[in-house]
Formats: sequence, structure tokens, C-alpha cells
Amino acid sequence: MKKLLSYILVFLITLSFVFTDTSSTVYGAKDWPKGPEVFAETAVLLDASTGAVLYDKKCHQKMYPASITKIMTALLSIENCNLNDKVTFSENAVNGLNYFEDANIGCQVGEEMTVKDCLYGLMLSSANEVATALGEHVAGDTAKFADMMNERAKQAGATDTHFANANGLHDKNHYVTAYDMAMITRAAAAHDVFNQIVNTVSYTIPKNNKRKKTFSAQQRHKMVSPYNSVYYEGIIGGKTGYTDQAGTTLVTYAQRNGMTLISVVLHSNGENVYKDTTALLDYGFKNFEQINAASNLGSVSDNDALLPSPFNNMLTTLEFDPNATVIVPKGVTFADLASTVSFQQTEESFASINYTYLDHPIGSVAVKYVNKKAEDVKTTNDKTSTVEQTTAAKQSPAKSFKIPKIMVPLLCVAFVIVILLILIIQQKKKMNRIRASKRQRNR
Repeated sequence: MKKLLSYILVFLITLSFVFTDTSSTVYGAKDWPKGPEVFAETAVLLDASTGAVLYDKKCHQKMYPASITKIMTALLSIENCNLNDKVTFSENAVNGLNYFEDANIGCQVGEEMTVKDCLYGLMLSSANEVATALGEHVAGDTAKFADMMNERAKQAGATDTHFANANGLHDKNHYVTAYDMAMITRAAAAHDVFNQIVNTVSYTIPKNNKRKKTFSAQQRHKMVSPYNSVYYEGIIGGKTGYTDQAGTTLVTYAQRNGMTLISVVLHSNGENVYKDTTALLDYGFKNFEQINAASNLGSVSDNDALLPSPFNNMLTTLEFDPNATVIVPKGVTFADLASTVSFQQTEESFASINYTYLDHPIGSVAVKYVNKKAEDVKTTNDKTSTVEQTTAAKQSPAKSFKIPKIMVPLLCVAFVIVILLILIIQQKKKMNRIRASKRQRNR
């Protein structure tokens, strides 16, 4: 059944290309928009919805990340903890850093804070002892947490990254790439609580068993504050970082016109990190736009590619992900794109249509099997039929002939029988030719 559906899909996609008017399309006629010059040693601009790379400056080169590491620490904490869980600060977490040089919020051994308060201290104040405490809370110890970080990085599509600690303090075995950090941020941004935290300018950490006064955690990412000269319209948030070995690092993501872009700059310095980030985001929002891919395909719908089962009342159909988009340079149309179909069974789909423009991957559309009850499809078809009949009545009083619905499965069965008969006849002819040939040789 799945092979048959796959063949149907390929046939329908082929038809869509055959009947597409390409007479006015000149593939490759438009250049990819020229990106800005940035000071950072490596950088990337990524579209969050598709994962498409819009700008690349050595984005796969391994670099030291510094405190942008804490995006992964926050991601794992959000995915593995309840926000009201209590984190207890160990001696290792508190005394494992230099309080005069490394960012911290003055936590004490035995102090108890909620995961929520820890996350604000982590992402706004970049508190290193909080990062270690969260890692110990999630995994039991920092080594196991580092293993979790590396596994989660791979799941996010970050394959050239290796984490050695939860906070990003320098370690020669602790490195990332600009692309990998963008993919990790993309995974974190899928959580509303993460977006809420990084979009906060100031947060008050309350008193607790050791903390006798409240603490005001202040946002270090200057582009988040509306009162800062480098504030960026539409910004959601991000994370700052700095060590002597990593230089200044910055992750930023913003949304305009329904499009979310992620910028990562590594080994920059001073205010250049904000200039680079602003230039990259401006470049993306100015030169690119999203197109809904599924609405442009239109080959398979709820009423197409339906296969009735002879054993129950279920119908199997192929459906495109209705929310799938591609991101293209402004002025490029869907007809300008090249596409390939890849078949890979996952929990959510069995195939995908992958789109490129000028050899740049720009998005894909998942194709899924969907089982529906026959009566549900019948109800949908009846509604559609009513609308069509009403429209037809307004346009013309003439009656139209429609095949009875009971004939559809019979026609399908008849079609299969005809194909089988043709194959049997061809096989018999082949056997007759072989027998005749043998008789010729025996004479």
C-alpha cells in the first residue's frame, strides 16, 4: 500500500511539472542577494522556519562560543524540568569559578532557587554558577550533562559541536560553529518560555533560604532594550558571550512580517558585534520573503489520491504539510525553484519535497500518510459537493453527470484487475516465445 501511494505521489508531482507553464521562467536569471561585510571571523544568518542559510561567512568553522553555550543549558533545563522545581546549589557550582572575573549572581552553597528563577539569572545575567547548578540538577553531574548537551545538539542538527561544560568558560574541547549555534537557537526558540525569558529586560529574583535581599537580573543583550541606541525592532532575544579565547560572541533572533531570522556572529569585538548583527538582520528582512509551499503545490488534497481499504471503512490519503514554507529572494516566484523528492520514513512523514534556488536549499514540504474514516471524507465531500452544485446552478441550469460514489472502489478494483491481466498476458507471451525458441533449437 505504501509503495503504491509513493508511486502515486511521484506521478502527481511529475504531472505538476508537466502542466506548469515555464515559458516565461529563466532559472538562475536572478542572483542571490549580496550580503554585508561583517567584522566577525565567522557568521551566519538562518531562517528559523526552514533552516535555510541566507548568509554564510565560514559558518561551519569550529570556534569557541563563550556564554552563548547557555542557550543549550536553558534548552535542556526547559525540556527536562518543571519551572517550579527547586535547584540546590552545590559547592562545585558555587566555588568552581572566579567570582571577580566570571559573571555570577552571588549564589551560596545550599541556596535553593526555582528553575524559573535560575533561567532568568542564566540568560539575563549570564550567571556561570547557575549554569553549573542547572546542569547538576538535570543530569546529576556536569559530565553527564555535557553528554546530554552533545546528544541534544545532534538532534538539533548541530553536528560539528562539542560541549564540555554548561556555562561556556574556556575549555579547548568546548567548541561550536556559527551554523550549529543557529540550529540550537532554532530548537530553543520553539519553546515559548525561552522566548519570554530572552525578551525580558529586567527580572527580580526573590529572597530565598540563603538570599536575604532580592536580586535584579539585567538583560546583557543591548538590542533587546527599547531604551538602548542599538535596539532592534522586532527582536525576540538572544545571548551574549565573551572570553579572551572566544572574543565577543552574540546570538540574536528577530521577527518581522511573520519571518523569524537567527543571526550568529563569532569572534567579533566590542560594539562591532551589534553592528554585524544589525547588518545581517537588515540584509535578511530587506532581501527575502516567505512563500507558502503547500498552497503552491495543489496536486494532492483531501479528495485526491484516496485509496479505499477492502478490510475496513478507512481511506488513506497523501497530504502536504499546510504550514510548510520556502524562503526566497524577493521577486523570485515558486516557478523559479528547483525541487527533488526524497523518501524517508519518519514518525511524521514518509517523504519530503526539497526546494532549492541557485543551488541554495530554501525549504522543504513534508508528505504524510493520513488515514481517515470513510464517513468523515464523505461528509467533507458532501459539503464540497453542495457548494459546487450551488455554484454550478448559478452559472448554468444544465445538469452534469456524476459517477456514483459506490462506483469509485469498483473502478479502482477494475483498474487493478486490468493491470494484472495485462501483466499475465505479457508473461504468457514471453513464455511462448521461450518455448518456441527451444523447439527451434531441438529441430
